[in-house]
Amino acid sequence: MRFIALLAATFIMWTNPALAQECVPEFVDSAKTVTVSDVEVGIREVSRENFQIRVRNKGTGACSATIRFARVDGFASPDRLEYTLRSGSSALQVLPNEAAAATSESELFVGGLPSGNRGSAVPFLLSIPSEWGIAAGFRTDQLQLTLLDSTGQVTDSLFLTINVTVPPSVSLRVVGATGTNRIATINLGNITSRDVSTSDPFGIRVWSTSAYSVSFESENGGNLLHEDGRDTIPYELRMDRQLVNLSGSGEFVFPERTSSLGRVHRLRVQAGPAIGRAGGYGDRVTVTVSAV
Repeated sequence: MRFIALLAATFIMWTNPALAQECVPEFVDSAKTVTVSDVEVGIREVSRENFQIRVRNKGTGACSATIRFARVDGFASPDRLEYTLRSGSSALQVLPNEAAAATSESELFVGGLPSGNRGSAVPFLLSIPSEWGIAAGFRTDQLQLTLLDSTGQVTDSLFLTINVTVPPSVSLRVVGATGTNRIATINLGNITSRDVSTSDPFGIRVWSTSAYSVSFESENGGNLLHEDGRDTIPYELRMDRQLVNLSGSGEFVFPERTSSLGRVHRLRVQAGPAIGRAGGYGDRVTVTVSAV
């Protein structure tokens, strides 16, 4: 009886390690960097980046695992950019740190893990809302992906670094004037020798992810030119009550980005009293907004 019991004990010691090695999930790599450099900024704009993470079975049998997502505590840009992660139809929640309690959205089940060096590619989609209101610049964030086997035991981990560059971007729209967003017309009405003619209220709305400048260039150096190309009448243009230099470099610099609603700069055109030949007078002013 003692001999039989010894054989049974020896048999159990030999077979348990073999069973334990059937499923040992692990990441193929220990670190992964995803870089998003082609960020498009605009109304309802979303920038997306696809990437993969490979997972394999270090054992020899059937194998599945769960990937848990958590932010590395204390590692992030001061001005954090919001983003979302998806894998297939699953929207993933990133836990604030590794010690936070897991949720159903913070864990992704991965089945059918193969043996071998390449493993299985798990697809992900990184989406970044890049609407107006965000700030230009570089941001980075680091996540820790933890791999758990079917019993809930941690078998491996991977550090995922997300790098995002938001470029300096600007957009301009003319508001309160007749025409399209790019070409607008201001009508001063009749200019007489007795009265000042003033335009109706209008302006420009600017969106920018950084500091920006607004410049004005007059085709006729700040003069309304008669339709026959000979006589002129001087006029003035003001932006936010400041006189624009139309005979030289009329430029204004604003040191901060705009909100998601943009920033409206009020414009006013004024001419007269003036004496001149009857007929139509006009000038073309080019307004340029540039990121600085």
